[in-house]
Amino acid sequence: MGFGLSHLRLENYRNYEHLDLELAPGFNVFYGRNAQGKTNLLESIALLSTTRILRGKKDHEVVRSGAEFAFVEGELLDGAHISISVPLSGRKRAALNRNHLPRAADLLGRLPSVCITTEDLAFVRGEPADRRLALDLALSALYPSYLRDLTIYKRAVEQRNALLKERDYMPSAAEMEPWEIEIAQHGSSLRNARLQYLKDLQPIAAAAHEEIGRNEHLSMNYAPCDASTSAEELLRALEGARRADLARGGTSVGPHRDDVVLLIDGKEVRLFGSQGQQRTTLIAYQIGSMEVASNVLGDPPILLLDDMLSDLDATRRKLLSEAVSRRASQALLTCTELEAVGDAIGKVAVAFEVEAGKLVRRN
Repeated sequence: MGFGLSHLRLENYRNYEHLDLELAPGFNVFYGRNAQGKTNLLESIALLSTTRILRGKKDHEVVRSGAEFAFVEGELLDGAHISISVPLSGRKRAALNRNHLPRAADLLGRLPSVCITTEDLAFVRGEPADRRLALDLALSALYPSYLRDLTIYKRAVEQRNALLKERDYMPSAAEMEPWEIEIAQHGSSLRNARLQYLKDLQPIAAAAHEEIGRNEHLSMNYAPCDASTSAEELLRALEGARRADLARGGTSVGPHRDDVVLLIDGKEVRLFGSQGQQRTTLIAYQIGSMEVASNVLGDPPILLLDDMLSDLDATRRKLLSEAVSRRASQALLTCTELEAVGDAIGKVAVAFEVEAGKLVRRN
């Protein structure tokens, strides 16, 4: 049956006061003028998938003006129901089959997705933290053990940093060691998982980019901030960095400082890539993410593609549409004009016109 949504319900979500939407199992296209609610729609589905709000905003900002909470519920293709409620204040709550879950993060893996928006260009243009976040989100959705390692690792780094920032006394080695052992154990697992993920993804992304980017060669190289390849080596690196870390008040080694270097024909895309090259790099990475996820999960995740066609020339737009139509199972795409999706998708897609938070099916 695969992953996907058969029905989406929104209450007081951004500019949607109420929405009951039946989705096609294949391609769904939402088109219309800007600022009508197309991105909001995709964002609500991404929230169900990742439990995170797109665009780096605060949770409560999705609550419609005048309302006390926002609510998103999706019926999966297998009949299960997943939902998230976001109050104006306090923590968001998640439910599976209308039974509350202990944490919103417990929804991860129920609706795997690959989301491509203009905001995701931070993966190409932004800081190392943006690229680490992309890897962490993708791997956490695929592997519960990765999310556990990441949670423990972050806590251990926070505790070590708190000791490093002490100015009233000098922390002893005995105080530092328990946190450094946790950082080393879980940090090496994170780094190895990221390395393997990029190893699996690289050839797929390179092939997709050559197709979309007119035979330009894309490479993605993991760039660790230190030379550690095992927990033992990372532990020694942490011990060796203590003096310098005390002076700077922060932990200088470990996967929380690693990066991914993106190159087209040997030149760093972040510095030298055109806007078109930066977009095709992001799309190629996400196509690679989609195929890796498909291999791990046994079915492709759903694809959310938000207004990524407008700035591409006609040839690249056609190539992207064809690449997406071959790889995606259920896909939800937004654009300003229906014709932008191309014939490969347009002929098989269900199309909705979006205006002021209202949807009208047009075919």
